[in-house]
Amino acid sequence: MKKYWLIIFFVGLGSSLAAQPFQFDINLGMGLPQGDFKDELDRNSFGADLAFTYQIPFTAIHIGAGVGYQNYGWRERYTNLNDVPEVDLKVRTTNNILTPHALVRVEAPYGFARPFIEGSIGLNYLYTESSLVDDWDGEDIASQVNYDHFTTNTGIGGGMKIKLYEGFDEDGDFFGVSLMLKAKYMLGGDARYLREGDLSRDGRNLNFNVRQSRTDLTTFNIGVSLNF
Repeated sequence: MKKYWLIIFFVGLGSSLAAQPFQFDINLGMGLPQGDFKDELDRNSFGADLAFTYQIPFTAIHIGAGVGYQNYGWRERYTNLNDVPEVDLKVRTTNNILTPHALVRVEAPYGFARPFIEGSIGLNYLYTESSLVDDWDGEDIASQVNYDHFTTNTGIGGGMKIKLYEGFDEDGDFFGVSLMLKAKYMLGGDARYLREGDLSRDGRNLNFNVRQSRTDLTTFNIGVSLNF
């Protein structure tokens, strides 16, 4: 019986040694607000998620950091400067959530399909931003955050990585690409924020219809994971 445990140990050790310790994840995502947050927003959010992790040697544990971005509102209108009526300008107002976080991931060390679980802790930064946009090329000319608020964020989730490619570059360094599927439930703290349409104008003044609730969010992501 002992020899079988030794075989399993050395196979696992060899797999850990062969594994490349660094991973960079790039994902697109959709967010489904939960509870009071869902009642206030009455819509889903869309965005992206980035993460960088390092595998602790001889373990299935990856540690790292990431940042997620979700947009949950968008409005545009046209205007012109008082002294330049010949030029129309676009004003774009967006409602956003930024989620910087630290993470711990436990991932199967090898195989065509590698399941994983992940926990994270960080912040929710909710902000409404207005930008003056060049209608020709879409570049921002000027922008300003109209309203923002920080709160806490903790998450738990998991997913699957499916191997797409593994090989070596011209210098002989290993490089791998995997399809990544992930879902996470994020417990967001209480926050004050604006949703789409809550920023309005009254002449030269701005009116804010501020909302307040917890910011719980379930996210679903699809993207790629780069292993090197």
